[in-house]
Amino acid sequence: MSNVGRLVLRLAFVVFVVSLLSFWLLDAAPGDPATARVGVNATPEVVAKARAELGLDDPFLVRYARWAGDALHGDLGESYRTPGTTTWSLLATALPNTVLLLVYAQILALAIAVPLAVTAARRPGSRWDRTTSAVAFGFFALPAFVLGVYLSYFLAVRWGLLPAVATDLPGVFEDPVENVRQLALPSLTLGLTLVAVYLRLLRSDLISTLQQDYILLARARGLSDRRILWRHALRPSSMTLLTAVGLNTGALIGGAVIIEVLFAINGMGRLTVNAVFASDYPVVQGAVLLFSLAFVLANFVVDVLYVAIDPRVRR
Repeated sequence: MSNVGRLVLRLAFVVFVVSLLSFWLLDAAPGDPATARVGVNATPEVVAKARAELGLDDPFLVRYARWAGDALHGDLGESYRTPGTTTWSLLATALPNTVLLLVYAQILALAIAVPLAVTAARRPGSRWDRTTSAVAFGFFALPAFVLGVYLSYFLAVRWGLLPAVATDLPGVFEDPVENVRQLALPSLTLGLTLVAVYLRLLRSDLISTLQQDYILLARARGLSDRRILWRHALRPSSMTLLTAVGLNTGALIGGAVIIEVLFAINGMGRLTVNAVFASDYPVVQGAVLLFSLAFVLANFVVDVLYVAIDPRVRR
């Protein structure tokens, strides 16, 4: 079996384990989905009938096998909270907003961290190096919701540069400018928490790479420091950064739950929180499945990029 095939099998196993554990946790959680569906004032007979209709009286493994089999065919069931509404329709409405939020946050984090790391690596230990590291770690030390409140106050309330909420978020193809404008503040909140990690990792790898023999040879040939940094040192120094980008996808997904509630974004995080409080387990399980797929796909893309950046990985 090829390396790609083995990687796909490992990622599929991760998704299976995550879905099984989340299904078990939801099964052990307090609350009765049947009661949530028919209402707290329903009679015990009505609740028992709802449990039978939902298949909640079946053994755990039977219910998981039934759900997993349907999920493999693209059927995630119906929402308990809104009968007649499929889980897919709810997820399809919220998923694009969350994907855009995560993509914008990663782009902003890399756009800030990479230039800072390159300039800091040119003169390690300088005042610029110490200042950028201190500021970046200051943002990293703040919880996302605290940072979001401060950014909302200054950028939205006090200076009026950006909208404070993204309730009426248009599609990216419908109005791309307004889409970016409304997601700028929540994306900046998420992205700034990652700048310190990316900055320190890339800076350390760049300093190590700049001490390699081929870099000394490039300097002896008269190449400028700027050309050496951006053309010859940045590419081989990006492996650890790529790993961090893939691993931090999970952290971004977790942070998106808070950010979407804070900025009133109709995304996966907000949908999941509402579904948890409503005991709408099909929606929660579907959201967890998509989150796990997003995480493993991000790491798969990182593994592919390893080969594109450093051909030695192919061996």
